[in-house]
Amino acid sequence: MKTAHKGSPAADGKKPLSSDMLSRREVLAGAGAIGAMMLLPEVLSSAPDGKKTFTILHTNDLHSNLIGVSPASDFTPFTLNDDQTRGAFARLAPLIAARKAARQAQGPVLVLDDGDYSMGTAFGAATRETGAELQLLFRMGYDATTFGNHEFDFGPDGLGESIGVAAKAKRVPAVVASNIDFSKNDPTLSGLQRLAKDGVIRRQLVIERGGMRFGILGLLGKEAAQYSDGGAASFPDAIETAREIVTNLREKEKVDVVICLSHGGVTKGKDGRFTDGDDVRVVEAVPGIDVLIGGHSHTELREPIIVNGRTPVVQTGKYGENLGELVITLDGPKLTVESYRLIPIDDTIAGDRAIAAEIDQLKKTVTRIVFAPRGYSIDQPLAVVPRDLPNTFTDVAAGTPLANLVTDAFRNATKADIGLTCNGMMRSGLIHGKSGVQTVYDVFSLAPLGAGVVDTTAGSALVTGYFTGQELKHLLEFLLVDMPAHPGETFPRTSGMRFRYNPSRPTFDAVTAIEIGDLDRGYRAIDITGKDQRLYSVSSPLYFAKIAMAIPTYTKGKLPLVPKNKEGQPLKSRVEALDDPRNDTPDLLPPHGGTVDKGSVATGSGKDALREIKEWQAIMDHLRNLPVKRKGELPTIPVDDRAAEVRAIKVG
Repeated sequence: MKTAHKGSPAADGKKPLSSDMLSRREVLAGAGAIGAMMLLPEVLSSAPDGKKTFTILHTNDLHSNLIGVSPASDFTPFTLNDDQTRGAFARLAPLIAARKAARQAQGPVLVLDDGDYSMGTAFGAATRETGAELQLLFRMGYDATTFGNHEFDFGPDGLGESIGVAAKAKRVPAVVASNIDFSKNDPTLSGLQRLAKDGVIRRQLVIERGGMRFGILGLLGKEAAQYSDGGAASFPDAIETAREIVTNLREKEKVDVVICLSHGGVTKGKDGRFTDGDDVRVVEAVPGIDVLIGGHSHTELREPIIVNGRTPVVQTGKYGENLGELVITLDGPKLTVESYRLIPIDDTIAGDRAIAAEIDQLKKTVTRIVFAPRGYSIDQPLAVVPRDLPNTFTDVAAGTPLANLVTDAFRNATKADIGLTCNGMMRSGLIHGKSGVQTVYDVFSLAPLGAGVVDTTAGSALVTGYFTGQELKHLLEFLLVDMPAHPGETFPRTSGMRFRYNPSRPTFDAVTAIEIGDLDRGYRAIDITGKDQRLYSVSSPLYFAKIAMAIPTYTKGKLPLVPKNKEGQPLKSRVEALDDPRNDTPDLLPPHGGTVDKGSVATGSGKDALREIKEWQAIMDHLRNLPVKRKGELPTIPVDDRAAEVRAIKVG
């Protein structure tokens, strides 16, 4: 039976501590204790007599957020209480050091990360060349990490390159990957195979510290594995792998504690509490796991989920906004969760100058590799936003100005009839901060994922396909089906097209009208019944297009569509779709596998005729071409009524 001790009193009568109940001095000095008594499995009945306490400091889903979440120009790591940045490695490093120092007198301290440490910012775009995330984790004192699905965004060969750079610098924590098989004879796996041979990547890890033996395994959850671009690598069943590794750690390695790094995620049960998900299920099936450090679902668990009446499942959220601190005591056969909290990483923490200096050097490398070839630099100011432009999935109106800006950029870049995406493809909003200035770094975070088709540089390519009016309706119908776990994530966003929909109508028949055009040219209605076979060009990010092309499979043929070229011939595209990705993923992800017709890729003109147009590049080009009031000023991003034009008109 699983319980999520939400607000339950501790054994000693004290209420569980949470970060908002602690002063910064208390956070840095040490925690008060709460207790939750739980029996360990029988395999620990031979543990030495006497109480032993250990601490786990942990993070998950850092997503290359080396300088935190806020406008980059606002970040001031060496002064306190003057920015709104959450996260940042320069602040995470001294916090880890302070908490280790505060806890070490009470017993051993482990520092662990649960994967998806890369991809999501401009630093992730250059991870193959820098291995920056792993090098900095090592420098901050992490003992181990594991793989999340986004570690495979550049394929297994790209992942091998990234880890290889860090390993060559001799600055890499142990990478524990228990259920990833890269033994196949394939050239894209050679890097990972070499790293495994050298002991950098391991199926299991044993750490002996403070008189205790800790056994660690690392799992990629079933759902996360489905959306990992593993190529020739495969992902054996997480639960079966866990049973094998836990047995080996217990019986052969004689560890005192088994810790699972599981990048699987948690979901809410019928009672609205987080009591389900791949991270919970693996502990239910493998009771020999004592502690599970979770990730993938970007969930801030303010209290542990207690599974099987004894095993805590914890997670910190995302982007390094919090550091988790879990304190556990072993007393013979009993395990006690003494305390657990999320410590916010913000501008009450003075930054580490050495870490900050290293990140500044990395910026130069990122500019050279990612941005300079397309005429940009990482700290280059692009535009001013007069207020926050959020990407709020559940508030369509609030997110419309940003969505219109992005889709207009796509249409301007490719000259297609329609620019199309959905909320989940835009990975962040634009934050005003102190000045409103948005740099290349900030804007890249809108569209940080994916890689090229014509070239393999970072960033999803814009692709263009042609569809009939009825097929446009089918695209919209699929995107309008909301998923309770992620409301609003697939809501369609358009440029050059507006549509009317009635959510009270039957599933896959909500769209009642589609019009092509814009405010300048006016709109005209098109046929959506299938009688008119006229084609309309649609440009979207490749990341989005892979999902769109799988719609016939996801819907079991109820919404047929075939992407075509300008002449009406089917594109030579293939997507091996698994399950509908919208049920469990924290971010909308495409199915892995498949090929892309290179003829659909939008490329530049003139000297750039053979260079694809990146999603992020289209947005930056659009911003740079906005009008300015005076020469030399930055353009201002429009937020007026015109910018907030409603292109998805709800009726009925």
